[in-house]
Amino acid sequence: MGIHDVAARSRRATGVSAAVLAAVLLTGCTGGGNVPEETATASSNSLSPSHASASAESTANTGSDDTSTTTPAPSGSESPLPDDWRPQEPTVLATGQKIPGDYEPATLAHPARNVPKPVMPEEAKQETEAGAQAFLNYRADAQWYSIQTGDTSLIRQVTSTDCANCVEQYDSFDRAYSDGNWSGGGLEIQKIIPDSFIKRADGGYNLPVETVNYGLVTFRGGKVIERQIPFDLKDRFDVYILYKEGSWLYVTASPRGSM
Repeated sequence: MGIHDVAARSRRATGVSAAVLAAVLLTGCTGGGNVPEETATASSNSLSPSHASASAESTANTGSDDTSTTTPAPSGSESPLPDDWRPQEPTVLATGQKIPGDYEPATLAHPARNVPKPVMPEEAKQETEAGAQAFLNYRADAQWYSIQTGDTSLIRQVTSTDCANCVEQYDSFDRAYSDGNWSGGGLEIQKIIPDSFIKRADGGYNLPVETVNYGLVTFRGGKVIERQIPFDLKDRFDVYILYKEGSWLYVTASPRGSM
């Protein structure tokens, strides 16, 4: 089964419309059954995951104790962010790359400044479990960079164009920044569950992951228009990746066990 077949199979498995395939993961091609409509009120130019993936509760509606969600900010909110809503910005990226001392997180007044450009480690080019994890770590960094800067070139390089929702998400990032909007936060790390690195007959790897999201906030015109609370999902999602010609490619994410 080729990459197009995998992507198509994933879309059939999720059964979710592109409009609401939106939020648990910033990873993009993700979904699940029984997804309610997103309640956030920000426009389609928002960088918030409500337009890229669905909130952690609404997408994976399995009755768990997870309390994560995406919520709109109060209308006209112009005050500094309260501490409990501030996204957790990293001091070290997922790959271990250090954040420089002159990095400035996004504020109501301006986008993030001096954002470090992620560098792919050599290990992320190996077809091993450690290599796959290093690749996912790099992709997390590249995605964070795209949210911080509006530059989606790095994340697009390691993500299959067959992931239509991923492409739609990155297009929305581009539009948002070109329209003068910006976001803070957005780091989301996927950790492969141990002893699950098994190559499938179709040549790819469908890997169960724990997904940890550190929160995100979206700004427009000096106002907070949307916020996402951090979440930690241990048993909800698999990621499908391919190794070809010396490099990994991210294809899709899907509800655990659906592919």
